[in-house]
Amino acid sequence: MSRRPHRKSRNGCLQCKKRHIRCDGFAPICANCRGAELECSYLRNHTPPMLLALPNNRADVHATSPSSTSNDSPAPSISSSDSITTGQNGVSSVPSTTVPFLEPGPPIQAGCMSPQDPFSINEIHLELFMNLSSPEFRSSEDSTQPEYIPSAVYIHHGLSTPYLIHQMLAMSALHLSTTFTDRQKINHYHSYATGLQNRALSLFNQANPVLEVTSSNCIHMFLFSSAVGVHLLCDTLHYQRASLNSFIETFTHDINVYRGVLAVVNQCSPLLREQEIAPHLKLSQVLLKIPDATGSECDDLIKLINASNIPESSREVYLKTSTDLQRMFDSAQGKSRVAVLFTWVILLSPDYVALLRLGEPEALVVLAFYAVLLHRGRYMWLIGDGGRFLIEAISERLGESWRGWLRFPIEALQEQDVLSS
Repeated sequence: MSRRPHRKSRNGCLQCKKRHIRCDGFAPICANCRGAELECSYLRNHTPPMLLALPNNRADVHATSPSSTSNDSPAPSISSSDSITTGQNGVSSVPSTTVPFLEPGPPIQAGCMSPQDPFSINEIHLELFMNLSSPEFRSSEDSTQPEYIPSAVYIHHGLSTPYLIHQMLAMSALHLSTTFTDRQKINHYHSYATGLQNRALSLFNQANPVLEVTSSNCIHMFLFSSAVGVHLLCDTLHYQRASLNSFIETFTHDINVYRGVLAVVNQCSPLLREQEIAPHLKLSQVLLKIPDATGSECDDLIKLINASNIPESSREVYLKTSTDLQRMFDSAQGKSRVAVLFTWVILLSPDYVALLRLGEPEALVVLAFYAVLLHRGRYMWLIGDGGRFLIEAISERLGESWRGWLRFPIEALQEQDVLSS
């Protein structure tokens, strides 16, 4: 049988040439590589430099899922630093890592539309933009709380700030990924969330090669930084559940980014006093000043730490972290608020982070107490059942001998669902 003749493509990707098949020439991922889940050589010429390091598995499938069934091809890794700022991070125990860049956008079949068409519209982006105003996306907002900043404020400023609107679309994609049970749809929207956030960070770094906060960009930087921090916490809670170790690795890595976020927020604060969002910053300022603890949620934890046979240096770390956590319980007033959850993470000391990465039992118990606050916010899509996962995973890791330490977190799982009102 004679071989079917075909026209050779001089501009095909390297993978198609090696496989001796015709390449459609569509960048950044040709149809053949996307279908075969190969690393297309076109990606190397379409990947922007990044200054933020996300864990390698940030774009993996849903936390409880087996191997991905997504059609997206794997992306190349790009060496990056550990913060959205170019300054030094605060946790030296966290190793450097790489960023998986996922180019957003569905594949375009050969012959349907030129990839250079400047008027082509990505329907997915329109869907994500519309979702920003949906009641479901905004369900985590609470207008009765002083730190509440409406989504409309983010959208308004995002329309004139490319890095901010990309981050908001990433948040929208992350939200949609939590609304499905179908594995393929989860993977699809989660990949969009990761790719759009990577693009947002790239645009932020391009717009601010030197971190200089001015009256004209302070509100954009503040909104962007806060959104990035919340996005990473939400992504970790939903998608880093392959094991307790993988969760802790990602969670402690994200703390470096939170320190970068805090650096931006601190520079923005003096200039935000005259901005429209100034009234919403009061709670964050109060939380960072840490009022005296008055509640009792962490009383047993503090007693057990004081009575335990551990090095004095570790005892001091745990006591301070537990006291800060009690102040978060006081500020939350029986509910869970994103500002409270995020503030405690920002306050974590490098010493506690190091102990947590070592898997020290007392450090895990403190994290389980924090998970109670997460569990109380399970009605919010940002958090979901992340608190339950943490409490159950830590309880299983430590075993029966630590049940007394974990009494409060375990009992919290029996609480009835209480919606915000």
